[in-house]
Amino acid sequence: MSSESPLSPRSPRVRVRDAFARRLLGTIVVLAVIAGGFAFASVVQGPRLSAAKIDTQRSPRLAGQQLVIEVNQPVASFDADDVSVEPEASVSAAADDRLITVTFDEPLDYASEYTVRVPGVIGAFQGVPATLEYTFETPDEQVYSLVRRSLDGEPDLIQRKSFTEPGGEIVFTAPRIQEFAHAGDVLAAVTIDDAGANELFVADVEQDEPQEIALPMDAVVRDLEASTTNPLIGYLVSTPPVDGVRAQDSALYVADLTGAAGGPPQPVVGLDGEPIKVASWTFVPGTTAVVVQDFEQSVFLVDAFGSAPVTPLGVHSEVRGFVPGTSRLVVADPDRGSMIDLTDGTTTTVDLPVPSLGDTDYPGRLTMTGDDGYVLSVVMVVVQPDGSTSIASRLAQVDATSTRDVFTPASEGSIIREYCISPNGRYAAVTTSDAQGRPDGYPGLPGYTESTMSVVDLSSGAVVLSQSGGFSDWCSN
Repeated sequence: MSSESPLSPRSPRVRVRDAFARRLLGTIVVLAVIAGGFAFASVVQGPRLSAAKIDTQRSPRLAGQQLVIEVNQPVASFDADDVSVEPEASVSAAADDRLITVTFDEPLDYASEYTVRVPGVIGAFQGVPATLEYTFETPDEQVYSLVRRSLDGEPDLIQRKSFTEPGGEIVFTAPRIQEFAHAGDVLAAVTIDDAGANELFVADVEQDEPQEIALPMDAVVRDLEASTTNPLIGYLVSTPPVDGVRAQDSALYVADLTGAAGGPPQPVVGLDGEPIKVASWTFVPGTTAVVVQDFEQSVFLVDAFGSAPVTPLGVHSEVRGFVPGTSRLVVADPDRGSMIDLTDGTTTTVDLPVPSLGDTDYPGRLTMTGDDGYVLSVVMVVVQPDGSTSIASRLAQVDATSTRDVFTPASEGSIIREYCISPNGRYAAVTTSDAQGRPDGYPGLPGYTESTMSVVDLSSGAVVLSQSGGFSDWCSN
């Protein structure tokens, strides 16, 4: 029998206890080192990004969209001029407590990944600068066109493609389609029945059955348009005269496609509370307001649902729409063009740069793409070797320094019939018809057979997609 006491230093119990103590001490030391490392890393790394948010759906449609970056501590300083975006985009930035707000000066591109870097951010708790980085993706854009086939004995169709899925799909068919517009995945279409009367349908492109919107008997519908940022459509309605009086005379109706406004489409009324007799109109991007021009050339800003007073905007010869993605309205008068900023009501004269054109070039329709730049359609008279003449066309982009061609029809004899600028101002949908094209004879909004719509990148002149038909939905925005 052993003579060692149970508490002898050499006993197994004591040795186990000593080993446990050593392991416990080692664990405590390791945890202390790790905690110290974390503390040191916190000091060395500086501020960190906690969260970020941006309305990606609106970012390709409206200028001024904001990326809000939340930092894990108050921001003491950073250099806003060093903020960078890839792909390149013009921005401004400011900090307020734990938030850094990056504002995009222009709408972004479609279906693109953007990375925002904010270097040199110093927090309130330590002086170590850090670089914050956030990546997001913008949504794809659906591009619609109308193909008229009734002259060939087939129903008309509306089809769409996108920048990332160019295969295309048919989303609506009818014997004769006058015009269409879409808000999100909801499509509105004005059709022509066998008696020549208009009908108005609304359909979710993911569902089969379109719903008809009731119209007055024998009403004529025109100027169908959809908002680029809200689920709204609008259209003008006129009814036949009875004893020389029309119950509806170019009255503008606006419908909320979500039903949030409650009830059927509502007429847009003027200062006197009566429906305005509208010569032309358009939605204000990012709002539920519309700009309307009456037949006396008076222009008004009107909330479609009456939530704000009617604002007169003066008398102008022509309303040319908005600079893409902004609330800057372009108007024209015989002696000058002007831009009305609807955010503050200021009006500035537009001094357009003079395009550089040849002796046989004739300027056509122009569309402002910025404060001093525009897209211009050009008609050219071509003199053949035998002395005969023909007509050709092209699309040019004009700014203060240059006139640059961005699109010319690929085949000889093809003519540009129409073009429209995308909601973000970066692309043009150009409809051409070839030498065999002929008027299709549709009332109200005639077109041409043998038409093709090409989507052109205005920065490079590259055709990014094309499809048959015309009447791009960008023309109804």
